[in-house]
Amino acid sequence: MSMSPMSPAPSHAVVTGASSGIGAALARELHRSGFRVTLVARRRAPLEALAAELGERCHWLARDISRPPASWIADLDARDPIDLFVNNAGIQALGAFASSDPGLGLKILDTDFTAPMALARALVPRMLARGAGTMVQMASIAALVGPSGMTWYSGAKAGLAAFSETLRVELRGSGVHVLTVYPGPIDNGAPQEATAFYRESPFAARLPVGSSQGLARALLRAIRLRRARLVYPRVYAAAFWLTPLARWLVARAAPGLPLPSQPVRVE
Repeated sequence: MSMSPMSPAPSHAVVTGASSGIGAALARELHRSGFRVTLVARRRAPLEALAAELGERCHWLARDISRPPASWIADLDARDPIDLFVNNAGIQALGAFASSDPGLGLKILDTDFTAPMALARALVPRMLARGAGTMVQMASIAALVGPSGMTWYSGAKAGLAAFSETLRVELRGSGVHVLTVYPGPIDNGAPQEATAFYRESPFAARLPVGSSQGLARALLRAIRLRRARLVYPRVYAAAFWLTPLARWLVARAAPGLPLPSQPVRVE
């Protein structure tokens, strides 16, 4: 990963999926570092609670990013130019692909792949006009080594990762920076049914698990250093550089069929 000298912190950051988990942790970290933060998520109540906790320099916007149009992002940027945009919102569904609900699968694709692309398309031209800005795409280690039971999710995140890595190359030298994030297993401080399922595998039970707070701190540092990508926890960087081997290990160790016939949806 290449690094450049520390750059000044941007002033206005927008985080989607900010009502809980990684998004909320990142919003807190950005706010603590002096950013003006706009929280975006579907659920109004947790947005209001987090905004009240953070106080000044924090606003919220209740939006389901999977529902077009994406014009709200241009409207927000027109009112207060966005220096940092984090495409973090996403959903998962654990279950066997053959018995999966196609409607839920398409919802995953819309939320985790097509919506982030649409939001980037609405905002990147405005950043290019200013010659500055940072776009962060929250992909996943599952984009590189998808475990069984996460076919829709892994496919969506793989598409998002490919889009983000390509966009970074395309915008090189423009002043607009793109960071692709590959989180591994993250403890959000709440019970997670998908995690419990994979823990049934002795191999998976020994895998390192990061924290949402740790990821938020690492992400802020990667933004300031203008890194091309961030893998967290760092041990999973092997999945990026040694993808064939990592895929073989996951295929051998991950639980196989039978998977839950009814999908377990995780947001």
